[in-house]
Amino acid sequence: MTSLTQGLADFVVKTRFDDLPQPVVAESKRLLLDTLGCALGAIGTGSGRIALEYVDTLGGNQDATVLGRTQRSSVTAAAYANARLANVLDADDTFPTSTHFGNATVFSALALAELYRRSGRELLTAITVGFDVGARIGSWMGAPMQIENGKVIGWNELGGPAATITWSAIGASTSIAGLNDNEANHAFGIGGSNSPQPTLRKWAESVEQPMYKYADAGWCAETGVSAALLARLGSTGFKDILDGPNAFWKFYGSPTHDDEALMVGLGSDWQILNTTYKPWPCCRWIHHPLTAFTQLRARHELRPDEIERVVVRANPFALTSIFREQQPRDPLSAEFSHAHAVAAVAYDVPAGPRWYDEKTMSDEHITAFRKRVEVVPEPTSSNIGEWMTGGQWRGVPGGVDIHARGQIFSATADHSVGDPWTAATLFSDEQIHGKFNVMIGLDEHGNGAPALAKAAKEIIEVIMTLDEGPVSRLTDSLTTLAQSLSDGAR
Repeated sequence: MTSLTQGLADFVVKTRFDDLPQPVVAESKRLLLDTLGCALGAIGTGSGRIALEYVDTLGGNQDATVLGRTQRSSVTAAAYANARLANVLDADDTFPTSTHFGNATVFSALALAELYRRSGRELLTAITVGFDVGARIGSWMGAPMQIENGKVIGWNELGGPAATITWSAIGASTSIAGLNDNEANHAFGIGGSNSPQPTLRKWAESVEQPMYKYADAGWCAETGVSAALLARLGSTGFKDILDGPNAFWKFYGSPTHDDEALMVGLGSDWQILNTTYKPWPCCRWIHHPLTAFTQLRARHELRPDEIERVVVRANPFALTSIFREQQPRDPLSAEFSHAHAVAAVAYDVPAGPRWYDEKTMSDEHITAFRKRVEVVPEPTSSNIGEWMTGGQWRGVPGGVDIHARGQIFSATADHSVGDPWTAATLFSDEQIHGKFNVMIGLDEHGNGAPALAKAAKEIIEVIMTLDEGPVSRLTDSLTTLAQSLSDGAR
């Protein structure tokens, strides 16, 4: 039986732009813009430079756009570099299965859209259905940690969220490549069989992080693109990779699975509407205390020099050594440090690549402030079961206690800024536009170097009207932006 595999594959190949409700189309545009901004913000980082130099080494047909470059590359190389860039700053959206996959969704789809000269409507459709596939695979496999009586007792031995990144790329690539239902079924088997190793526990114990999290998002995107290309050429894969006792969830190491979560509401319950955007470039589990911290700072007009001590109350996922590290030694590790994030917010460092440049990392004020931050458990988030819905977390509380002026200012945030489930935390279009501007080197209002400001405004306008023309409108504007960056506008 191949009911799950074929059912999901049929959904991908049969969904058309006209099937998408307007709020879903709008969200796909927002996700595209946000993901582009995150990737562009990482171009000058060490990890970003390596990704771009790697693409230069590979060479290949000039079929697809590589961000920050005026010269194009092969579709697999472009998908690799762009998706990796999007995840470098840990500023990309996060789905409530505790993973990121907007990166691979967007850039696998974009690379193949250029190869096959697709329309903006087709790109937005591929992003939407690819995201849905990744979200459903994550919800299907369930929590990446062990939960007993509603409480987290440790990470799973195997499994973990990395596979969802590849599956989102498989879904997006299958859609944009125009595969038929049989080819799509094989693309699922090819891509699923070549998903990354489940390294979650190794990630969780590592205080010093490598230049990726639990998987390289670039390789995940490249796997999805390659799976679609191979299936289009007639290559075959396991047609029942999501079915039976030895289905994907089993050999990837997940301790359980939920077939209903995989298929319920398919084509009507659009998962892209549940993604969360990040106002700050750090692990999502840090955002709940940061939300509380910024609220208290604004309400009481607290200056960093007044703050004697900050006690971060973190959820069970954010209590391991890497989250407690007060003086992270490199930018990738700093993305998981409560102390660094709170210090950066306290000193109003623009929420983008500047959080991790050498000047900020070694700034004496930042270093001193980090020493005043400690991390303890948040009592109200200890029972993780009550915060889960269908294998997803719709908010996990975190808070802070700020010691200043001889007082203790306390707040707890059940939801973080960027969560779509409350009006108070929903990320507005203006916030997404502002984040994009900051990521590329402007201020949040789009002010800065004239050539860069003009290019940024054009990209935002093109994306907001992407359903009215070809994808080449977008890639042409990205090339213009790359030229302005190479001319030193940043």
